[in-house]
Amino acid sequence: MPSSCLVLIRYLSVFCLIYSINGFCALAEIEATPKTCAVLEAGDSCQLQLKVNYKLDQLQQTCIWVEQREKPEQCFDLIDVTHQLALTLTQDTQILIKNSDNKVLDSITIQVAIYQPVNSRKRRGFNWNLL
Repeated sequence: MPSSCLVLIRYLSVFCLIYSINGFCALAEIEATPKTCAVLEAGDSCQLQLKVNYKLDQLQQTCIWVEQREKPEQCFDLIDVTHQLALTLTQDTQILIKNSDNKVLDSITIQVAIYQPVNSRKRRGFNWNLL
């Protein structure tokens, strides 16, 4: 029985070694706050300070990209990344995390919402004072 456990441990060790050599990089889910920016009318621009957080399982270079921009906003050689961006948006925009091979590891969409006030209840004007 103990020898079969040793064989299993060896196989698992070899598997883990091969897995790490291939350079796979699992990314924990990207978090961004705020996720929504409100404007008064469609087409208005929205300015916000976006805080982006993500954590890698292993060290590699990653970059934060804003959709439809030619250059990355910032690149990092860190496992745990926290970064703030000043953005001006007019439409929903994706924030992408890419590695040095330009492979998208994860993304999140920042939404631009049009503010619509709640209709308030009309006063009927009924006077309940009978005197």
